[in-house]
Amino acid sequence: MPKANARNWRAAYVKEVTPGTTPASPMTIIRTTGGGGRLSFTSEESEELHLNETPDFIRTNADGTITLNGEWSYGAVHWLLEALHQNTFASNVLSVGSTLQTFTYEDQFTNITKFLPFKGCVVERLVISCARGKVTWTATLRPMVLPTAYAGATAGTGGPTAAATNPIVSHISGIQLAQEGGSLDLKGVGLTEWSIEWSRPSILYPQQGSLSSADIDQGNLVVRGSFSLYMPDSALLDKVLADTLSSVALTVGGASTLKDAYLFSRVRLIDGGTQPVARNQSVIQQIQFGGTYDPTNTTSKVTRTPAA
Repeated sequence: MPKANARNWRAAYVKEVTPGTTPASPMTIIRTTGGGGRLSFTSEESEELHLNETPDFIRTNADGTITLNGEWSYGAVHWLLEALHQNTFASNVLSVGSTLQTFTYEDQFTNITKFLPFKGCVVERLVISCARGKVTWTATLRPMVLPTAYAGATAGTGGPTAAATNPIVSHISGIQLAQEGGSLDLKGVGLTEWSIEWSRPSILYPQQGSLSSADIDQGNLVVRGSFSLYMPDSALLDKVLADTLSSVALTVGGASTLKDAYLFSRVRLIDGGTQPVARNQSVIQQIQFGGTYDPTNTTSKVTRTPAA
């Protein structure tokens, strides 16, 4: 009898029209390096006294979380970015909107024909980061409707939509722009690593009679990030000390097309300083920033450049 293994595991999603209801549409395979859906349960011990043993454990609550990890390629995280921005790309530009987006997510164990769907999922968090290696991402989703059993068929309709095959990028040729304050070339002064985090907490509505939530919504968008670089001077640290408004721009992908430009046009440099100094090592400074509302560009703006 076959056993489930990573080679035959797939992660897939489909955008919902009605939260918690899977539409009659095929699911799209997600390019991922691992993760999946997880369920956790709360059970309470019976306190009855008539036996000399524990009478029972009673399940009283359940929670679900989906964590996905991946390598950045053009288009792979667009659906996650749209969900967090509560908007869709218009003329290849994505800004912050106010339309809730939910998904059916599914773990697919294809060699044993078992499927575990989580419905009414919102995207809570996306982190894109890069050190000296590949550009990677990690995402967290939260479901409204929890699965109660493994299914023998996918929740989607028909065969799945294959994942795109755009190239995976690294720090060598995949970082086209890294800029602070509209002029400082961070690569030019020795950028060593960076990260961007978009998060939007979920709001669940627990109910009696079901382990699933009665509804799901989301709170405010929060954008944070950081970058580390060698310390040629103290200009950036002076900005941190002075609580100076600034901006951060990063462009990831191909030199001409298949790239995303991430713009945070109004940020606070909320923390920063040199990392512990050690013998025979360079001095690294790390700057942390937080995005704030910009009436022109919103807190976050993504401009994509697809293939010509």
